[in-house]
Amino acid sequence: MSLDDLFEDLQNKYNETHSIVQIHLAYQIYVDLVTLKKWNKVEFKNNDQLIYLHAIENLNNPNNYNIVIPCKSTSIWTVESIKKMFKNLNDLPIDCKAFTLGIQDEDSSISYYELSFNTGLSDPIDSLI
Repeated sequence: MSLDDLFEDLQNKYNETHSIVQIHLAYQIYVDLVTLKKWNKVEFKNNDQLIYLHAIENLNNPNNYNIVIPCKSTSIWTVESIKKMFKNLNDLPIDCKAFTLGIQDEDSSISYYELSFNTGLSDPIDSLI
């Protein structure tokens, strides 16, 4: 399937439930992972809130799926929203101890930042008590 066909397919599949901005962002992250980073088995997934990607970075370890969540550099993340994201992702049929944010900047460059549940995410107020 060509990249143009893929984008059209994504629009048809998700335009009822997700914004065109979210669809295009997921597509851009997909293109970066497949074309530039040469990741394997990159697949689109979704839940009620977002479109995300499952991908294998290295075929030598095919059981190590990465979950990549597309977002803009202008997205606002809080400890609470990150906790909610882990909760939503833990409903998946795979063990989710970490996910990667695929952050697209205004100049269309993409950076990746891994968040792990083992980092001890806690509310700043709770940690003071």
